[in-house]
Amino acid sequence: MRLVGAVAALLRRVRAERATMTLVFVLVALTSFAVAAAPRLFDRVADDGLRFAVTQGTAVQRNLEFSSVDPVPAGPAGDPLQHVAALGEVRRDGLAPSIRELIGDVHFIADSPRFQLAHAPVLPTSLTFRVADGLDDQVDLVDGRWPARVADPSEPGSSQTIEIALSEGAAERIGLKVGDRLDALVDPADPMLRFVFPTPSAQAAVVLVGTFSVRDPNAAVWFGDPSVAQVGIGGTPDQPVAFATGLVAPAAYADILAFGLPERYRWRMLVDPARFEAGDLDTLVADLRRLQQRFGATVEQPGVTVLRTGLLSAVQRYVEQRATTTTVLSLAALGPLIVAAGALGLIGILVVRRRRPALALARGRGASGAQLMATQLWEGLLVTVPAALVGLGMAILVVPARPSALSSLGAMVVALGATLILLLATWPVARRARRDLERDDPPIARLSPRRLIFEALIVGLSLTAALLLRQRGLAAEGVAGGAPGGPGATAPVGFDPFLALSPVLIGVAVAVLTIRLYPIPVRALGWLLARRRGLVAVLGLRSLGRQPSSATLPLLILMVTLAVGTFSSVLLASLEDSQAAVAIQDVGADFRISAAGGPLDPGLDLGSVAGVEAVAAGLVVPDAGQSTTSRSTTTVLALAVEPGAYDDVLAGTPGVPALAPWFFGAPIGPDAGTDADPIPAVVSARPPGLAAGSRFHLVLRGRRMAFQVVSRIDGFPGIPRSTPFVITSYRSVAAGWQGNPLAPEVLFVRAPPDSADALRGALGEQGSATLTSRYDRYATLRATPLVGAVSGGFAVALALAAVYAGLAVMAVVLLHAQRHAREAAFLRTLGVSARQVLGLTVIEQGVPLAIALVLGIGLGIGLASLLQPGIDLAAFSSPDATVALAVDPVSIAEIAGSIALVVVLAIASSSWLARRLDIGRTLRIGED
Repeated sequence: MRLVGAVAALLRRVRAERATMTLVFVLVALTSFAVAAAPRLFDRVADDGLRFAVTQGTAVQRNLEFSSVDPVPAGPAGDPLQHVAALGEVRRDGLAPSIRELIGDVHFIADSPRFQLAHAPVLPTSLTFRVADGLDDQVDLVDGRWPARVADPSEPGSSQTIEIALSEGAAERIGLKVGDRLDALVDPADPMLRFVFPTPSAQAAVVLVGTFSVRDPNAAVWFGDPSVAQVGIGGTPDQPVAFATGLVAPAAYADILAFGLPERYRWRMLVDPARFEAGDLDTLVADLRRLQQRFGATVEQPGVTVLRTGLLSAVQRYVEQRATTTTVLSLAALGPLIVAAGALGLIGILVVRRRRPALALARGRGASGAQLMATQLWEGLLVTVPAALVGLGMAILVVPARPSALSSLGAMVVALGATLILLLATWPVARRARRDLERDDPPIARLSPRRLIFEALIVGLSLTAALLLRQRGLAAEGVAGGAPGGPGATAPVGFDPFLALSPVLIGVAVAVLTIRLYPIPVRALGWLLARRRGLVAVLGLRSLGRQPSSATLPLLILMVTLAVGTFSSVLLASLEDSQAAVAIQDVGADFRISAAGGPLDPGLDLGSVAGVEAVAAGLVVPDAGQSTTSRSTTTVLALAVEPGAYDDVLAGTPGVPALAPWFFGAPIGPDAGTDADPIPAVVSARPPGLAAGSRFHLVLRGRRMAFQVVSRIDGFPGIPRSTPFVITSYRSVAAGWQGNPLAPEVLFVRAPPDSADALRGALGEQGSATLTSRYDRYATLRATPLVGAVSGGFAVALALAAVYAGLAVMAVVLLHAQRHAREAAFLRTLGVSARQVLGLTVIEQGVPLAIALVLGIGLGIGLASLLQPGIDLAAFSSPDATVALAVDPVSIAEIAGSIALVVVLAIASSSWLARRLDIGRTLRIGED
């Protein structure tokens, strides 16, 4: 019966304070939903991010290719490639389960050594015979027919006839037509024959029976190999050599083997991105690392199988991005949780204050402090547990993802944490003497030395955490199976708990200092204003200065909310600036037009294209040979560009030096590039080498030219940061070019994003030209799911913090409305006008808001500066990028304005409630 009576009394109290309990229920349910949804949402984003990272990689980066030169015999006549296909399945079945489950299709190709075509009509041509599967839906016959097997030659000593099909572009480039027949001899210089002794000799009669077109040269089945779609050009500019690949009928595989030459077999295993799950990464990374160690050879030779894949590197880059995302999102989540805890604690304190007469009555009738705490415990569980379950259920319904035990655990922690906060709010009143509870204004206890020491400890710990955070960052490092470079390397494997809590410690330290120092300037300002006429400012400031420390909770909540918003704004602005800089660094201009395998059309005119503001022509030689007076030779990337025009293309781009001053007076006569008249050049500062004024030579497309260093720089747009480079004048190089006139191979264009279609239209005649846009590169960086998770996470964190702050402010207004109305009524009887009462409200709410604005914005920027070295934002753009702190005043002003609007609405609500109450009736009611 006692239990039933206690439960009934508890339910009556909850029903009597249903508005307050509803507020607590909503607050706990919202927090439980956020905490339970976060792991599910992160798992979903992590899976999407992994699949996106795999999909964005090239065919070589995301797939696996095993190659071997060990002979594979032909199968029966009905399926001559049976053994080749079976060997591919054997290799697939030998993979670890974590890798094998990712494999979708398996294709194979078999390539012969090169054969030199006799009497090639246009260029000296070397031809490779290829037998492949999986091409039926990749190529379309244009002319002639598909190859077939030709019977053995009837005359002894005659060459075996091999029918081939070439791509339409390849046949045109080497000058062959359907029906052409040419003799061919094996090329003894083919690298495939370097382990064959004596040097073999073989001959064949090649007949072109058909031409085809390639539907998608970038399809995964080609594995980044363009040799079927187009002819490769080697040799020198003056003596070019064509390398072509002809498709052979599978039935002719036995005839290819009959030459007695080695074959290069490649089994291409294409992964299915939809099968990747981030939860399996630990096993996958370990298995991929063991696979690469097992097939670590790089040179194909008998008895050796070579693995070619970039999947491990792609997955490891994703792991680094995910670790950074986890770090950033954990920081974003701390702010709303702190605000939620503060809001719940504030509501608990206000509720307990309203219950003081009831608590005094209960204590007077013999209830102990423990009984009051037990009652609060059951009341808290009655409200918080159902609220947490509601939040958990909403998270499961709203966020579809694979199940996560952290969601249920988080919801329960929220319920218990909320109950604990309510208990802590009740504890000071439950332990207070009855005579103090019966007083309207209980005496303010003196600050104990123990509390001062505790607060000093918090400040000291926060300073220590800040120092360690600057030195070590948030992520803890350890041995995680070794890095690609070798076993035992350190890698981020988790968080250092102390450092992960350092932002909280810093925020708590600021809160402690604010609570201690806040009354001092308020009282001082009130004392100064007391010398002037007017009652509103004095009463408002004295009321603020005499409030207990718990009354500063609304200020702290607003301060933390603003800090979360400012911190989010600074990090997002820094990330966006870094991604924009990486996009311009990768492309080199708004748009870059590059030619593949030859120069651009000299008649190409982009000046008439709508939106084009500037164009700079250039020549790019990625493997220029650099030699110095010390006879040392290195390979560098050489870029010859029009200095003035390129400056116009990149005008206004931060961090890009002007080229024109360095190349003023560069030679433009026929002697340009000779030892007597070297061309000015800007060289990379890394690695250290040539100093300003030094001379050196470059071999550009087979031509040797002299240059002189005028400056050294760390980097240049369009050139990878780790690549040594030389920047020089295109006009000077063209003037000293010997032989055929130099034509540009690259164009840098300044134009807005909407000019992309017009530029592609202008390149319609340039079949081999490619258009690269920095806008597309930037959009790709922004489209990464993990980047979206960071941006969305900060936005959600700010929204939740604002909601919590709004609930806290509204709770103060609602729970203090009656007391404020009574105080206003007393003041009205003394002659204070309604306008002056509104002024008092504005001061009581506005001063904390102004302080919160200053402290919150400062704390947000300070935390961003402090945490920046420990947060690898470069993982979201480029590993070697430098992310500088960027402050967006407009964004911060919008956040501050939104928080101020919440307070303004609270002030308006308080004033409206005060005006609704009758003065006479208000003076007759008590505190409750």
